[in-house]
Amino acid sequence: MCIRDRSQYLPIEDKIRYPALHSKYFRYYFLGMAPSMQAVWITRLVMSWIAWDLTGSSAYVGLLSFFLFVPYITTIPFFGVLLDRIEPLRTAIIAQIIQALAAFTIFLMHITENLSIFSLCTVAMIIGTANSAQGSARQTIVPRIVDKPAIANAVAFNAMNFQIARIIGPSIGGILIGILGTKYTILFASFFFLPALITLPLIVLMPKQGESIKKESNFISELVDGAKFAHRNAIIFECIILTFISSIIIRGCHELLPALADGKFNMGVEGLGQIMAAAGAGALISSFMIASRKKTYNDNGIPTIARVSLVLGLFFVTILGYVDNWYLAILAAFISGACVTNVAIDMQSTVQMQLTDTYRARVASLWLATAIGGSGLGSILNGIFSDIFGITETFIFVGLVGILAVILTQTWLYKKNRAIGA
Repeated sequence: MCIRDRSQYLPIEDKIRYPALHSKYFRYYFLGMAPSMQAVWITRLVMSWIAWDLTGSSAYVGLLSFFLFVPYITTIPFFGVLLDRIEPLRTAIIAQIIQALAAFTIFLMHITENLSIFSLCTVAMIIGTANSAQGSARQTIVPRIVDKPAIANAVAFNAMNFQIARIIGPSIGGILIGILGTKYTILFASFFFLPALITLPLIVLMPKQGESIKKESNFISELVDGAKFAHRNAIIFECIILTFISSIIIRGCHELLPALADGKFNMGVEGLGQIMAAAGAGALISSFMIASRKKTYNDNGIPTIARVSLVLGLFFVTILGYVDNWYLAILAAFISGACVTNVAIDMQSTVQMQLTDTYRARVASLWLATAIGGSGLGSILNGIFSDIFGITETFIFVGLVGILAVILTQTWLYKKNRAIGA
């Protein structure tokens, strides 16, 4: 695949609005991934509903989410090292193919009556591994198709893509399940992974900045070296810790929305689509507001609004568990969705601004493993707690614990950084 000189890319000024869209290659990536994101959310809705329908257990819904997300913990750091060595676009294309085939496999298991919670979890693991490869590739691709001042804007637009799908996908999925049933809805979703296979090969990456990993170097040592770099950098280290708190509690609780919508409020799959869409709408508005900032990047550390959003998001997780009114639950899901997205975008942008291409894939993938892997860990733990203590009690408890964890973490990091002069 040919590589073009960086001078061929449009220089970006700080005050240009939507600077990422000035790169035609980013536009190719953005438009190609849009239907793929729809497919991801429709597939997740179908799988979550099947798990709930088969078992009626929050723990099993959480287990399914765990298998979707655990590859981010187990494989994504290795993908990070690998993508510092190999072509990320090829990895992204292969990941799209695997996700399409996995969704089609669920359809085949459904029509042959071989669908069980365990077979569903197996496919979830495959989808999760493909997603982790796709996510790692995205961390490498995006900074090489836009100029540095546009990185935060590109991250925000990718988040918008994701959140638009988060709104439309569950809504469409809920309607289609009611009309077609789960098996034909998942078949429908599998074809939405294909447009990216047309646009991704059209993208040309900018040359790498910094020194590449030598292919003969030790794989494990490079992985450890990336982790050490993340630990030494006080800003990246703080981003990773706060992202983990956000993911394990807020996103972990969001993964239990099937149990909340149907188990607590008796709203069925239509209600699930509504509350998932509400969380997605909040996330979309947050993404759009960040993308509209004239100042799209920050070299000086984590924005204060990210810390405020984290505490506010944790508070509304508590509210989500406490309220008995469906419309208040919708509102709480909306606000918590907005808050967790603001945290994710600002944390990811902050990490990217601290990196050169030498460490980009390894360290950015480590952050992503924390962000997504935390969701999987939170979903299984919160699912077990919900089956034992009740979903209301679980949401209230973990939300309050999360707020306490943020306070203690900020105090510890402040003392630690002050002691070392960071």
